[in-house]
Amino acid sequence: MNVHSFIHGFEMENKRELILSATQRLLAKHGFHGFSMKQLAEEAGVAAGTIYIYFKDKNDLIRQLHEQILIEVAEAIFSKHDRSLPLYEQYRQFWWSLWKFCISKPDMVMSKDQFDHLPPEIQKVQQSNAEKLFAAMVDMFEQGRRKKVLKPLQDDVLGSLSIETCTALARKQLLGLISLDDTTLELALSASWDAIAVNPSKLREG
Repeated sequence: MNVHSFIHGFEMENKRELILSATQRLLAKHGFHGFSMKQLAEEAGVAAGTIYIYFKDKNDLIRQLHEQILIEVAEAIFSKHDRSLPLYEQYRQFWWSLWKFCISKPDMVMSKDQFDHLPPEIQKVQQSNAEKLFAAMVDMFEQGRRKKVLKPLQDDVLGSLSIETCTALARKQLLGLISLDDTTLELALSASWDAIAVNPSKLREG
């Protein structure tokens, strides 16, 4: 690859990132239907036609943004994952990593609900991709069911009752609706584990 090709490729990727970042900001502020592609171009600082070089339409744009967010979240949560730890300690590590990531990414948290507007067929594909990216958590849930530490519920149900409480609380914290210190967060974390544990009184077993 020559220097010109390298610079061109870098500029192309940079423009794509600018568009994705601007999309996330607009989603957080205005929702899926609250902005036009023209507004997006202005927010990203690119020509309107540039957006269509990278994305087929608005749905494709949101889909690709969601994919990128899932990758970033997975990297943040699982970068220090230690499968040898007891299940509760693995869960605690996941929860705290997600909390710190969410607090550092307010636009991501505020735009999370907007991805529900994607067509069902795209959501199914995204769910399949998420299962691969979040394999470490899926594995933890499977270990927990097998050892009878966790309730015999599907992964999505376990996740909704436990780890998703983290993003919900982070959103309220960012909105200024609540103010949680580390001590209170530890209590919230334990309470979310209680929702899926077979024997909550033995939190650190397994």
